[in-house]
Amino acid sequence: MTAPDPKKLLADVESIARAAGAEILTFYHGTAETYTKADGSTVTDADFAAEAIILPRLAALTPNIPIVSEEAYEKGIVPDVSKGTFWTVDPLDGTKEFTDRTGAFVVAISLIVDGKPVLGVIYHPAFDLMYVGAGPGTGEKVNPDGTREPLKPSTNLVAATAPRVLVNAPSTDMPLIKGYLTEQFGRAVNIDGTPGVLRACQVAENTADASLIHPVKREGRTKWWDVAPGHAIVEAAGGQVTTVDGKPVTYDAPDFQVPPVISVSAQYLAWRSAPAANDPVYDQKKFK
Repeated sequence: MTAPDPKKLLADVESIARAAGAEILTFYHGTAETYTKADGSTVTDADFAAEAIILPRLAALTPNIPIVSEEAYEKGIVPDVSKGTFWTVDPLDGTKEFTDRTGAFVVAISLIVDGKPVLGVIYHPAFDLMYVGAGPGTGEKVNPDGTREPLKPSTNLVAATAPRVLVNAPSTDMPLIKGYLTEQFGRAVNIDGTPGVLRACQVAENTADASLIHPVKREGRTKWWDVAPGHAIVEAAGGQVTTVDGKPVTYDAPDFQVPPVISVSAQYLAWRSAPAANDPVYDQKKFK
């Protein structure tokens, strides 16, 4: 199979995500039945409706590329991804936020080539915001008026406040990660445990220094579709995504999961490489 060009696919994938988001909003502003999956998590009619829009459109766009999608996977539809090129789809990431009517839910799509994410789209339909990336230097935030802002660090490398690290506290092994983050970032680290599904986007746009995914369940492992879209966008914005022990994150495990992952912003990496004089916060930084 000839490797697809992610930049040429990006506009179409953005359109697909927007169509799915519009469908989700019809349920969000109306009603949606909820169901309990085998693992105890919640799924709704909106999840299924969004997936029903995304899958056939992606298949038409790239007929030879398999698609790993959350709800289809949960039904036992597991494609052969052994060639290393495939799509991941989370048709509605943040189902609890959807049912709680907080607005903090997204459509998330990524393209994996040779086990690495090369394209990511995260669409936030409640606020009509989109974050995208299709390779180094292509990270962008797409505003409701259609304007596109490059995701890149500021050139003003002033002394920073305590590094802000995002975690999803309700599902995270907090005692374990607190020690890890202190070791990596120093005692001044500010752990923001607010739930939400836009953590990778905040790292990509440099409003947070890092994001850590280390759930209590499954020995800290996370399904591909929950990580890969944000991974692609953070790296397209100049950031870095690794396992917590500093190894590359690859999407090739037989259980369709990755180990605990940390994403670090381009801004933080720039500060770390040029620390301000007499800055005790940055003197402590150890992230590798």
